[in-house]
Parts: sequence; C-alpha cells; structure tokens
Amino acid sequence: MDDSELFAVFVADVVNGTESLASNPSYRIESVLGTIQLVDKKAGVIASSKSENGQLQIIVKRYCDAWEALRQALTHGSFFPDLAQNKAQLVPFTRAAIPEGYEFYDCAASEMWRSWRRRVVDHVHIYTANRWRAVGEISCSGGVVFLPVPDLNKEIQITGSSLMSWLGVPNA
Repeated sequence: MDDSELFAVFVADVVNGTESLASNPSYRIESVLGTIQLVDKKAGVIASSKSENGQLQIIVKRYCDAWEALRQALTHGSFFPDLAQNKAQLVPFTRAAIPEGYEFYDCAASEMWRSWRRRVVDHVHIYTANRWRAVGEISCSGGVVFLPVPDLNKEIQITGSSLMSWLGVPNA
C-alpha cells in the first residue's frame, strides 16, 4: 500500500470510527485511547483524530514530510483546515460539507486571487472559525493575499504561494 492509499484509509477510519491498523514501510494507523492516529515510523505521531462539539477533527503536524499528501487526502475526504491557522505547528482539519451551488478549489492563494480578480469565480468562501465564510474584497500585495472576513470583522493573510482550499461560484 503506498502512502496516498494509506492516508485515504486513515481518513476513512476516522469518518467511520473503525480501527484498521493498516501500515506500510513508512507509516502506520493505530488506535489509542479512543483516537485514531497516523504515525510516521521515524517521526512519531503526525495526525490524530478527535471530536469537538460533535464535529470530527484531525489535527496534523504542519511541518512533517507527509504534509502535502496528507492534506490532499483530508480535503478529498471533506476535511478542511482553518485558514486562520495556516502558520500553526498543529493544524486542525474539520469535516464540513460543501454548500450546494459552490465548487471546491485547491490551489495557491495567488491563483485564487487571480481567479477572483478576473471574475472567473464569484462569492469566494474560505473555511475558518468552524464553517465556510464569505470573503470581501480580496487584495494582493508583496506576495501576500489579504482575505477580509466581514462577519468576523477580521482579515486573514496568507502568502501567495501557500496552498489553500476554498469555494467559489463559477461565472457562466
């Protein structure tokens, strides 16, 4: 089983509450005290599940070798990182449905900004503070994308090269 297949099994185990105890030469899945963990055989635990306020969460070590492949497996399983936590050492991914009428995008922040600026998409939403939230007038300066979140009265800043998950309504 390759890494991406094992990560998909890990996500499915968390969603289904099962314990598969699958492994490959680099990683293994194990259950400890009611949580399901993904363990890097060299670096230790890199992801752990929990339920917070009835929502499934997977906490992932941001600076691990498996970050990108694991992030892809999580978003494929409808787990999204809180964009406000994009620089944290431990990043919470929460399971959330994609609202009807929206399309899911996963790309560099600068590509999201260009899509919005060129009116390829409307109604950009990002996942933060435990739900999808509308973004105001997006701007980009000095390689940083600025995402105002009006209903939280705050702005999230992310480097243009950082990968991010977001929703939009494609223009016809």
